[in-house]
Amino acid sequence: MSVHLPSPVWQGDVVGRLHRTARRQPDSPAIIDRHGTTTFRDLYVAAARQAQELETQPDHGAGVSVLRATPSAAFFIQVCAALMVGRTPLVMPARVPEAEALHAVQAARSSVCRPWKAILAVSGHCQVPVLTHGESPAAPRKAHALGMRPGGRALFAAPMHLNGPFEFALRQLLLGGSVILAPRFEAEQWLERVRVHKPDWAFLVPTQIQQVWDAFPPRALHDACTSLRLLVHSSAPCPPQLRRRLADTLGPERVAEYYGTTLYDGTFSPYTSRDAGASPLPCTDLRIVDPSRRPLAAGTQGTIEGRSRAGLISHRTDQPCTGRSEWQSVGDLGRRIQDTDRIEVTDVTVPGRAIVAGIKVAVAETHNTLSAHPAVQSCEIRVSPHGRFGSVLSAVVETTDPTLTPAVLRTWCAQRLTPPQRPHAIELHRTAALDHTTL
Repeated sequence: MSVHLPSPVWQGDVVGRLHRTARRQPDSPAIIDRHGTTTFRDLYVAAARQAQELETQPDHGAGVSVLRATPSAAFFIQVCAALMVGRTPLVMPARVPEAEALHAVQAARSSVCRPWKAILAVSGHCQVPVLTHGESPAAPRKAHALGMRPGGRALFAAPMHLNGPFEFALRQLLLGGSVILAPRFEAEQWLERVRVHKPDWAFLVPTQIQQVWDAFPPRALHDACTSLRLLVHSSAPCPPQLRRRLADTLGPERVAEYYGTTLYDGTFSPYTSRDAGASPLPCTDLRIVDPSRRPLAAGTQGTIEGRSRAGLISHRTDQPCTGRSEWQSVGDLGRRIQDTDRIEVTDVTVPGRAIVAGIKVAVAETHNTLSAHPAVQSCEIRVSPHGRFGSVLSAVVETTDPTLTPAVLRTWCAQRLTPPQRPHAIELHRTAALDHTTL
């Protein structure tokens, strides 16, 4: 049965912003992907056409549109169409089953909870949908705080099912700027896109920056990146030595670090700041608490909690929606700098979570997926350091099936998990024979 709810407060903002941009700068590039350039006129017309089709179709998703994220204009046209008709885009990776997440988002929607996005995020030992509503994605507050500008050109080489890249790209688009999408990250192709498309803003994670650094001498990076006004990195702390190299090569005024989570906005710190830690984004509150959630004194390490004063509300689908922003945490540790509002992140190592190539992974998801294979008796997932990806997962699997191979398990995982969630190595132990296979 379809659920009919009042139009969300952000719907008019999104439609109005897209329409005004298409009218004022119809031939300006909206999205540049591997297929070419999509102008704002093309984007608006295609999204409006899809929105009309959505309104004439039965809403079996009960106000939710399941969208498989791809780095393409076609994906963002689908996103804009869903927003135009007030539906929640549930942004999913390719191949990952949708039924459980869809049901959770449908159940969480209510008269006060009309999210403009739903993203799968790591929470504790599993992935759950996180809803974001309240402040419109067309509101410029966060985009401006991150250094984006109207008419700017932002480059992304990260999966669009991740909260940060998806949200940043959508905000740049609604700010009237161009979004440049790489089909995947490779150091050589990334630098070539910088040379050709001349973005003024780019987002990478530290492991990607390290790969770019390893692939090119500093002079080549400096010369190729002359258009970049700001390179923003996030997801994991940047190693001190790499920070120094970036500052020396690009200039400290052109590099910044963003700390934030799917549940709350965080901090933004340009390299020109010589003070420890970083200040919260405008309209964002951060605090440090003990295990009982009591605020700690400055200088004492504890758990970081955040909330928004801008009307931006995010919460997991297994949490009740109160209609207001609440203090929340993902388990990261930090301390507050004495006599300031600045927060220093000290540790993002959370039990049950790994950061693979800059992407947070719930180890239990990989364990449960492998354990669900009918030939697997038991398995153990290990997290190991890795020179290129920061860390990777590996699996030790017990089986009695003589036909089971690592290749079969790789195919099983590829059909159900994103690349960072898949084991980098699989070791098989056969309990019915003395055979032992490692790959």
